[in-house]
Amino acid sequence: MRISCYFPTLLLVVNVFGVCIVSLAGEASAKACTPVSSKAQCSAKNACLKCGTASAYDCIECCPGCSLVKKDGYQWCSCKGPAPGPKPGGNDTWTNYTVAGMDVMAVVGGPKGSSYEKVIVMLHGGGSSGEEFVYNYDSGWFGNITGKKFVFPTSPDNGLWYRSFKNGCGLLDDCAYDLNSIAASASRVAALIEHEKALLASRDAASIYLAGFSQGGQLTSYMQLAKLTYALGGAIIMDGFPLPPLVDMPGASPDAAKRNASYYGDDMRFMIYQGAADPIFPAHLLHDTFAGIFQALDITSTLKVNVTEPGMTHTTTKEEFDAMLDFINNE
Repeated sequence: MRISCYFPTLLLVVNVFGVCIVSLAGEASAKACTPVSSKAQCSAKNACLKCGTASAYDCIECCPGCSLVKKDGYQWCSCKGPAPGPKPGGNDTWTNYTVAGMDVMAVVGGPKGSSYEKVIVMLHGGGSSGEEFVYNYDSGWFGNITGKKFVFPTSPDNGLWYRSFKNGCGLLDDCAYDLNSIAASASRVAALIEHEKALLASRDAASIYLAGFSQGGQLTSYMQLAKLTYALGGAIIMDGFPLPPLVDMPGASPDAAKRNASYYGDDMRFMIYQGAADPIFPAHLLHDTFAGIFQALDITSTLKVNVTEPGMTHTTTKEEFDAMLDFINNE
């Protein structure tokens, strides 16, 4: 599975099995290629046995079963991996529809007509699509989804949840982001949440969860804190750095931070899951920024799960999905 990616202040060529390979724009290139110590350590996270120095990502020897791909001066490993096992449940019900200009795929646990009590809207990474999570489903990462509906929208803006500017501005700078594009995506996702809420028997926002990876994770925290005026059942941020105006909140007075927030009730629930070796959103900077946001808004108690996975780069893992499902199941 190969998906193109796009991130603020980055020049990014390709995503292989969800692992994005980058060089930083506006600063010296970062060597994202890090070889595994032995063949026994080969995994979907890292399939490179030996790195070169010809580019920001220059793998020159791949793990067994993986092939070397060369494009635009970069070299990386493409691994087919084992074929996905049978789909959990086997008889889950898939539907396709359109909301607010977004193509949406959704799956409900069980045969057609099955009821569900919880909805989980999942936002894909930048430049990708809702198919990103179908791959995870086919790989068995969602497990038994009885009583749940998973919703996978695709951004109509070439798979981007926002546009960014290659102008030397960094993650903490408003000038790195097209703020209008963030607002437009937020309005579309808000419409989708309202659509799904109206289909629930309870009509209760606490039964709706929003999760996202990378750009989708960035929009997730924005939605809960800067767009919606009520608490969701939970906001699940997977490798997603805060967007403006959230990045401006650390160090601000509570009054100033709250003026830029749409909601800051203590009934919110956040899960943050980050790779310790993420070359795109450095883990320490991400966690420090979120800590400053929560402190400024006086909502530190809403951070229920905060995980940094050792060795994990800018990708998703089975462990991360397990943590997400535990977070959703354990209210």
